[in-house]
Amino acid sequence: MPDNSRMKIAVILMAVCGLIFLAVALAQAHEATDINGNSLNMSYPPNCCNSAATSPNGDCAPISDEYVTERSDGYHIDIPVGGHPKLKNKGYVGIVPYKEAKQPLANAFFICLSTDGAARYCFFPKPGAV
Repeated sequence: MPDNSRMKIAVILMAVCGLIFLAVALAQAHEATDINGNSLNMSYPPNCCNSAATSPNGDCAPISDEYVTERSDGYHIDIPVGGHPKLKNKGYVGIVPYKEAKQPLANAFFICLSTDGAARYCFFPKPGAV
């Protein structure tokens, strides 16, 4: 097989691998919705999502303002059972330092959690929050 044919095969294989990688990344992101379940016409960043599930069963969801308190060391979050789609058996309590918060998505707080709040992937403050 001439070198030119090998080069074409290599380029095709790289393109296929790139498409597979893109499909996997897009499959893990899910649509962002407001607290009422209405679409925000955007998706959460793939690095914030750990499942291909879509809202309201996904890892990311809006949370009530009453669950977030701003203090000098960051956002103090205290979400009760049922306050997030992933919190079916226990609540979530954590502190998000201001430097770790993502850019706001909409006029609400959003958080991405693993099942039962074992891990926090991302937190999005409301616009105008510290």
